[in-house]
Amino acid sequence: MTTDQPDANTPVGTPVHVDFRKYDGREHWQEHYFLLGVDEIGTWLGMRAGTPFARPGVDVTARTDTVRLLPHQALWAACYNAPDPTGQLRSRTYVDITTPVSWTRTDEGFRATLADIDLDVIERFTGEVFIDDEDEFEAHTVALSYPPELVDATRRTADEVFGAVRDHRPPFDGTGEAWLERINDLPG
Repeated sequence: MTTDQPDANTPVGTPVHVDFRKYDGREHWQEHYFLLGVDEIGTWLGMRAGTPFARPGVDVTARTDTVRLLPHQALWAACYNAPDPTGQLRSRTYVDITTPVSWTRTDEGFRATLADIDLDVIERFTGEVFIDDEDEFEAHTVALSYPPELVDATRRTADEVFGAVRDHRPPFDGTGEAWLERINDLPG
């Protein structure tokens, strides 16, 4: 039996394309990962340093190994970054506030589609934690006609995630960093 999303029986290393959109459907970040595993928290994906990813007008190469967590039931998606020896990548944890994930099976593996609702919770390697892109959120609330319930849910989620990251509550308690070690288990 096949499912439209990875589960505990999906082989480690299965490709997963993360398709970030903006609320109006425009393409945003396009990221390529491999499945690390699925647990009670969500789906854990790995990206090796050197992997290209992009958004319209911006091409980037991952500076370090990165783990992306797509929780089963939450309005956010987290990245956990390995330390960057050059010091250019400053975020240990980067949490996008989002719409729920929509999964589909593809010929290559899976596609996870979600909309980025601007606000981000960032934890620097220095320990500083903050909510970013308030100005973008305010502008898009008007320009993209965010409904009031989306605005409320986004602000509430950002505040909850901020507290969890700041206080190192699961899955921001080292859980993501433990998954970083599993990137070495990926095939190839």
